[in-house]
Amino acid sequence: MDARIDRLMGIPFWTPPPEKYPGRLPEKADVLVIGGGIAGVSLLWHLAGRRIEAVLVERHHLAWGASGRNAGFLLAGVASSYAEAVRTYGREKAREVWEVTNENHDRMIEAARGQEVGHRRLGSAVLPASDEERALLVESEHLLQEDGFQARWDGNRLVNPRDGEIDPAAMVAALARQMKPASIREGVQVSAIESRRNGVLLTSGDDQCEAGVVILATNAYTPQLVPTVKIQPTRAQMLATAPQPRRVVDVPVYSNFGYRYWRQLVSGEVLVGGWRDTTLATEKTYDDEPTQGIQEHLDRAARGLGAEGEVTHRWAGTMGFTESGLPLAGLVEGMPNVYVCAGFTGHGMGFAFMTAKGVAESI
Repeated sequence: MDARIDRLMGIPFWTPPPEKYPGRLPEKADVLVIGGGIAGVSLLWHLAGRRIEAVLVERHHLAWGASGRNAGFLLAGVASSYAEAVRTYGREKAREVWEVTNENHDRMIEAARGQEVGHRRLGSAVLPASDEERALLVESEHLLQEDGFQARWDGNRLVNPRDGEIDPAAMVAALARQMKPASIREGVQVSAIESRRNGVLLTSGDDQCEAGVVILATNAYTPQLVPTVKIQPTRAQMLATAPQPRRVVDVPVYSNFGYRYWRQLVSGEVLVGGWRDTTLATEKTYDDEPTQGIQEHLDRAARGLGAEGEVTHRWAGTMGFTESGLPLAGLVEGMPNVYVCAGFTGHGMGFAFMTAKGVAESI
């Protein structure tokens, strides 16, 4: 890549929340939430609704991680097709996952309370990249309709009309603005957690905090604090083009079993992401710098869609993958008073709000 392109590397497309929340680790807290992405601010929102005093700490700024670096898709279910999910989890569990993620979409947008978060609900499409995937999508249409969900195979792709899209960083900001002063503190890096029978002791630099309960909303970074939590860091890469003079994408699109995805904003920019399946081993990493090889795949994909003009942003984010493909929510085994709300396997915007509700209610 030439020097002009190199200067674009690592710049996320989404604008971070404009508000700043400087602070330090509190000396005491009833509930301390670690992580300022969509899971963390959703936890704070639900806890406030239950009149539970909580403080959120974030080591960088809100939406710094995957919550400000994703494609902004709001999709029902997991990355796998419904047919695959039925085989993996069983019919009842697959139906429950789709119901919860549909509700996540509704409730999260309601929680924004009219703030502008770039939300559109025009549906999404899954475009098969092989005969195998095509057969699974045709089967998924039948299964989804039998289970009461809206889905349509149009001969080329599976259309999910209730799906949508969002500005993910704006969504994080919208929830954060509703919190009490000093309940969010940026620039606080927790380095150690000690679970005790009657609470949790946390350390950040020279500061310590005695918390009644701690919730890890740290997604891919959770094992850095609690190595026993099995979440695999996985890099996802994207690019964005300058606004296009015409529509080249009608709705957000997934393809190749979730390894490829793209959308076009109202303002014309085309966002393209994925292609980590071309080098899976190297993408299991905490490194959030884009790589030339995958970026070249994204370039070709953008041109294939008909996007013209310059690429304005190239970036990567670190997702947290679980073995099951479903989030981890609840008490951490062997650590009293320490909860986890993480491991969204690339679908944090689709799962986190309702997952956080369940964790908040369990405290």
